[in-house]
Amino acid sequence: MTRLFLFLALFCPLFFLFAYNSGYGYDAYEYLVIARSLNEGYALYDFIPSKSYLLYSSTNVLLNLLGGYNHVSVSALITLLATGVLLSAWRAARLFGERVALVTVGLTAACCAFMEMNFLEPESWIAIFGLNAFALAVGNKGSANLRWLGAGVLLGIAMCFKSVAAFYVVGFGAFILLLWFAGRLTFWSMVGRGMLVLLGFVLPLGLSALYFYATNRLDDHLEWTYIYPFGGYPSHTIFLVKFLIKISWLLLLLAVSFVLVWQPPYRNVYRQTPALWLALLLAVFSCVAMLKTQASHYFFPAAVFFVLHLGFMADLWLGQYESRNRKLPYRFVLAGVGVVGALLLISGLLYRPATIKRFISIADYSGEQQAGDFIREQTGPTGKALLIDNGMSLYYLSDREPNVPFIFTEMQTSHYIESHPDTYGRALADTSLKVVVFGNRSSVIDDSTALTQPANAYAIRQLREGLQKNFVKVKNPRFPLIYWVRK
Repeated sequence: MTRLFLFLALFCPLFFLFAYNSGYGYDAYEYLVIARSLNEGYALYDFIPSKSYLLYSSTNVLLNLLGGYNHVSVSALITLLATGVLLSAWRAARLFGERVALVTVGLTAACCAFMEMNFLEPESWIAIFGLNAFALAVGNKGSANLRWLGAGVLLGIAMCFKSVAAFYVVGFGAFILLLWFAGRLTFWSMVGRGMLVLLGFVLPLGLSALYFYATNRLDDHLEWTYIYPFGGYPSHTIFLVKFLIKISWLLLLLAVSFVLVWQPPYRNVYRQTPALWLALLLAVFSCVAMLKTQASHYFFPAAVFFVLHLGFMADLWLGQYESRNRKLPYRFVLAGVGVVGALLLISGLLYRPATIKRFISIADYSGEQQAGDFIREQTGPTGKALLIDNGMSLYYLSDREPNVPFIFTEMQTSHYIESHPDTYGRALADTSLKVVVFGNRSSVIDDSTALTQPANAYAIRQLREGLQKNFVKVKNPRFPLIYWVRK
């Protein structure tokens, strides 16, 4: 544990600086705007969310405790979540020995930096609950039935942050089935263990559904937590090349490890360690989310279990070396750390060399205040803003909300517009709407893939007609975007 605390003492300030200099990122603005709206008297699902409800409510609670919605507090929350991931990785990997845990924690820290955990992403929460569910299930403390039930409950809570946690449940199911095939469980033991995990998983989801039913928001809850994420979000490969470059260091290490694991000494040990089967199954099934998009944070729930496998393989290889040479020289350890460090550096340089500056500088965000002040001037203390271009960042900086149930024009909004095509027309006719930012980019809306669909085309036509009728286009040297104010 002493080595872990020393590592965290180095990691936390460095990662805080990295997160602070990284800004918020595209997704995080949405989480922050909807979370902060809960302070303004709005309720969950008053705005269309892209993730499950617990991400927004927990972000609001934690940021209020940490000092509010500012760069320092948000960076502190991000660092706190990354630290939680490392502690969870330590707990899971400690089951295989301290050296496995140290290697796993080190590689997990690298994953946090390379897989966008320096932004406020829900995958940190998914990894925390997934790793602790793993540690609870394969541990040997307490009743086995309670452990598996508890693991299911943790996975159910993770699902309340983001729907991809469901793939962990599939991994648990595949593992239980594999234990039966391997003769390690009887048929009824397999059924019982599977039902315990499923029951635990359903409990938080059922309680959530009851709460939203009691507050007349069940339809919205079901739509944005289950129906749209699994059935409505389209697939693409826009980020595939970026992903392969950023994660090249990890992919190379995994390739080496999978070659090594087929060698007889390692294969025999692996065959006798069912907990590693679970780790790999959780990693593999988590990769299913990559079929939708290859953004690197989508890979993080898989990566935390892949690096557990790497930690185990590294420890096994070092054990084989020590059995032949009796003692492992420190220069050998330093050489191994150097090789991994070089791989990380090369991957970083290939992806975005300027990212390294985030570790050696302090970003200046003073210009944000001016943009926020300008929009507040246009709306007044109670007016609304409809911000189509740079919407999420401007909503956050101005602390103003729209009079439509969304803060972005992504694919979820296109889905909503299909059944509410008059949304923009009604919004612009509402006199509480004082300013609109629109017409500054060729893509028109975020979801350019649906721009020509009938419902979206009709809605955008209403938007243009409403602007011409009720608003006047303005340019101002204090604000770099074309905007519209009510006549």
